[in-house]
Amino acid sequence: MTATTTAIPTQAQPVAEISHEHGSRIITALEGAWAAIRAQHPEVPHVLMITGTGRSRTGITWGHFGEKRWTVETGTGTNAGRTHELFAGGELLSLGGLRTVQTLLHEAAHALAHVRGIKDTSSDYRYHNKRFVKLAEELGLTGPATPANVIGWSDCTITDAATQRYAEVIAALDAARLPYVHDPMAVMLGKGTRPTTGGDDEGSDAGGTTEGGEGGEPGGDEGGDAPQPPKRKRPTRFLVICGCIERDEEGNPKLGKDGQEKPGRAIQISRKSWEFGTVDGGDEGGLMCGRCKQPFRKADPAA
Repeated sequence: MTATTTAIPTQAQPVAEISHEHGSRIITALEGAWAAIRAQHPEVPHVLMITGTGRSRTGITWGHFGEKRWTVETGTGTNAGRTHELFAGGELLSLGGLRTVQTLLHEAAHALAHVRGIKDTSSDYRYHNKRFVKLAEELGLTGPATPANVIGWSDCTITDAATQRYAEVIAALDAARLPYVHDPMAVMLGKGTRPTTGGDDEGSDAGGTTEGGEGGEPGGDEGGDAPQPPKRKRPTRFLVICGCIERDEEGNPKLGKDGQEKPGRAIQISRKSWEFGTVDGGDEGGLMCGRCKQPFRKADPAA
């Protein structure tokens, strides 16, 4: 099944301030769309719908599922339990009904992962794994051909079949002309139904192991449409070790948490000093241990 490339309405320019709009209209429309998803997939749980700006220092979060975020009270003031949160960003709403439904389906996949006890993300909910893709496909999305840095398999897009299945929902969202948050970056990142790579699925959430979303943030993190962060600079210092092994009182080698023998010497060295001793571009820094008579080597070969 191929993902649709139906055009998304172009984001309008900011307009003059008005005073008669109500946020409840946005929540009602989004709750209706979520109800339509639950009608097709009853295992997807109820959520407490919220909205707001998804803009952060690192990018834009289109949507986010956070498990058991809200405490619900009864009419007598006693706690009845906890309920899940579903966030849909105001910038997402500017992209139209089709893109909004795609994000809701992404978050529904995270919600389904929570219900089934499936770990669908890692790295603080940013990296989306193949288990997430399988759930997303069950709900009407298709996974990317290859994983992206940081967010993994997050960039799932809506299929033609799902677009037809939710045609009335998409049309209703477009016809509602919901208020949205104007952000020029949203048009660039959310163009078409194929989101660009991003960061945190979409945001980080507290209180759960399957939280994620899509965009720049969490497990419900629609998982990753924020711009990729700049590449990290190589560290200026790293550890080097030799052949010396740390031993106990009986002379037996001590083992680290990884089950490997613990080095007897671990020295921090600057990259400049290490490369000064490197011969002909090799990996050795030219430093010898006077005890074991072996050359020092990087503790982490990738450093």
